[in-house]
Amino acid sequence: MLEKIPGTILDFEEGFEKKAFSVLTPLLSVTRGLTLGQISEITSLPGSTIQNWVKRGWIANPKGKRYGERQVARIIIINMLKACLQLEQIVDLMTYVNGSVEDDTDDIICDRELFNKLCYIIYLADKKHTFDKNEISAVIEDALSNYNGPKSDSKERLSKALTIMTLAYLSSKIKLEAEKEYAGI
Repeated sequence: MLEKIPGTILDFEEGFEKKAFSVLTPLLSVTRGLTLGQISEITSLPGSTIQNWVKRGWIANPKGKRYGERQVARIIIINMLKACLQLEQIVDLMTYVNGSVEDDTDDIICDRELFNKLCYIIYLADKKHTFDKNEISAVIEDALSNYNGPKSDSKERLSKALTIMTLAYLSSKIKLEAEKEYAGI
C-alpha cells in the first residue's frame, strides 16, 4: 500500500486517492506559494536541483521567490518519475500533455489535476498489485471517463502520457525493491 504521496515525503492518507495534491493546497494558499526550502523539504530534492530545472526551462520561474501550484505540481511529477525516466523524457511527456511551461493556455489538463490523476491510477494499480499494462490501461480509462479535454485528441494524449508515467513510476518501485534485495546478499 502507498505510504507516501508519490514524489514527496508526505504521508499518504486513505480518502485522498483522487485528490493527493489537496494536501498541499492549504499551505500554498496561506503562504501564497512555497519557498525553495519548503519544496526541497517536501520532495527531498536539493534546492540546486530545482533551480537547475528552472534554468533549463522545465519549471516556470518563481514569482517573488515563491513557487505556485503549477510549479509545485510539475516539480513533484518530475521528482516521482526521475528514478526511471531520463529528465528530458519527463519534460517531453509534460510538453506532450501541456505544451509550454510558461503558457497554460495550451494545457489539456492542469498540472495539479495531472498529478491527482496519476496518483489515483498509481493507488489503484498498487491496490490491485498489478503491473499489467492492460489492467493499468483499464484503470486509466476509468480515471478519464469524465475527462473532456479542449482538443479532439486530448483524451488520447493524456491516456498515453499517463500510461508511460504510471509504468515508469511502478518500474522505479520494482527497481528499489531489487536494490534492497541486492543489498542483502
